[in-house]
Amino acid sequence: MKKLSLLLTIALVISLCTMPAALAENYVPINMNEKQMAAANLFLSNFTEIGMEKCNSSYDDKNMVDFAHDHMWFNDYEAYEYGDYANGNNCRVSDARIRDIIAAYFYDPTEVDLSRTRFDYVDGYYYHCETGGWSNCGFAHVVSICPIGENKYFVSFYIFGGGERWENDVMDDTLAEIVTKYHQPNGFGSALIYAEDLEDRATYRMISYSQV
Repeated sequence: MKKLSLLLTIALVISLCTMPAALAENYVPINMNEKQMAAANLFLSNFTEIGMEKCNSSYDDKNMVDFAHDHMWFNDYEAYEYGDYANGNNCRVSDARIRDIIAAYFYDPTEVDLSRTRFDYVDGYYYHCETGGWSNCGFAHVVSICPIGENKYFVSFYIFGGGERWENDVMDDTLAEIVTKYHQPNGFGSALIYAEDLEDRATYRMISYSQV
């Protein structure tokens, strides 16, 4: 699947590079302002911080469900309950918010099967054995963002700060400032996103995502 995602990305880049010059002008990278950069960085960092490797909103139920679960863990861990559960599990969370989170982050997702997950899923709850070993996998910093029409954009990005503590104000930093603080990137990625307003993170939705 990683190879397929890479081939699709290469095909997209080649198609953009071989367009007639007049048409290609519509697809050149945008010179993003500070608000656009911060919004794009923040949106993508929701995916990089949990270590997501790939996802596609048109068919990838499992990764969308797992994203919603892990997003809650990183951003609203008080939603989780602790106890002695079956199969050695000691932590659980209700599926009540899973669909809402998927709808807030993914572009036009299909009717998602909530049972498609890496966790034990029983009677509306996701169970796992919590050992305290979770750590963030880094934040995103956009390298380029190219419009491809219909409010859709092809984005490439670096990932910095894996395993380190960082706050959301890093989304406003320049690449030079980030390199000074975090040195070399710990990952790279590309994504196809939808955004009605690049300055408004709430309008962003993920279509396809791949980390290498």
